[in-house]
Amino acid sequence: MKLLGIETLFRDENYVAFPNLATLKDGTVICAFRHAKERQKEYGRVTHVDPTAKDVFIISNDGGKSFDKTLHEIINDGMSEQDPCLNVLSDGRIIVTYFRWELVSIGKGKARWGAAFEKFGRQLAGKYDCFEYGAACSISDDNGKTWQHMTPIIMDGWQGKGAVRGNITELPDGTLLLPLYGAKSITELSRAVLMRSTDRGETWEEYSLMAFDEECKKNFLEPNMYRTESGRLIGLYRTQTDYLAPGVDFEETYLNLHISISEDDGKTFGEVIEIPNCWCSSPVHALRLKSGKVLLTYGYRREPFGIRARLCNAELTDIAEAEEIIITEGAINGDLGYPCSLQLADGEILVSYYISADDGIRTIDVARLRED
Repeated sequence: MKLLGIETLFRDENYVAFPNLATLKDGTVICAFRHAKERQKEYGRVTHVDPTAKDVFIISNDGGKSFDKTLHEIINDGMSEQDPCLNVLSDGRIIVTYFRWELVSIGKGKARWGAAFEKFGRQLAGKYDCFEYGAACSISDDNGKTWQHMTPIIMDGWQGKGAVRGNITELPDGTLLLPLYGAKSITELSRAVLMRSTDRGETWEEYSLMAFDEECKKNFLEPNMYRTESGRLIGLYRTQTDYLAPGVDFEETYLNLHISISEDDGKTFGEVIEIPNCWCSSPVHALRLKSGKVLLTYGYRREPFGIRARLCNAELTDIAEAEEIIITEGAINGDLGYPCSLQLADGEILVSYYISADDGIRTIDVARLRED
């Protein structure tokens, strides 16, 4: 894999993060991300929850060679919007999934959300009590000019609301599958579940369990899913130990990549498997290249902080053995990652991610690669 160059797609002195790329039916390339006020000087630390956070996108009209810096809003409803993921269906419909945090005045969280707030909630700068409002999606049938904001994706019986980072998989019959994650009760760690839609993303139902540790030693977080050429569905999980346990250093809880496999279009998944020699501390994205190989990309949140990749075979059976490719390293901190890859018509590969510039301001960057 040859690195052609790295460039900043977007910077405006605010906090931008969690990018996702897609090519629309008309050839337009868009990059969606979360945009919020920069709070490091005000709060003295980084926060991924903010009342100004909204999901936006920028557009490339030349097939991904350059991007206009104009921000287009997907949703801005007063909540803290997170992690927009772009999905273009075979008929051209765009579905953007995301999740949201609800904020109330400090001290009102327990009354608003009950016992679940004590475990899953958080406080923001002594001003707000915050709780995940859950996953949702917005749909556009006119190439992103207008958006229809759909009913939140309800996780029946869950005390936690559930969140989403991974992209949708469209099966040959038009069924849509979407991985979500969250803790079903206050006594459990996070599990990954699969949601299904048979009406092009307008409604969703809980379909199957992808990954769960009954011993509550591992969180399965931010699942993405890849459908191989043979039709196997592979769940890819950011995996951590219990980072909410007293006295635990969050950065020390990251584990190797874990996966599980479905041979029946997502109805059931096999046991969760740890992939040795593949430590990754942000969600993993998988892209099938024109060559038939699969590019895995992920963030690397320990020194030397950066973005890494592996070029794997078509069935992802060689992840552990595949050579680790360093796309970039030497960032000033580990607040980075969430890569998403896209191959352009001419074969060039874009890998988008967020990262801290040398002055601490987060930027949306893209690495341009070409397969050797």
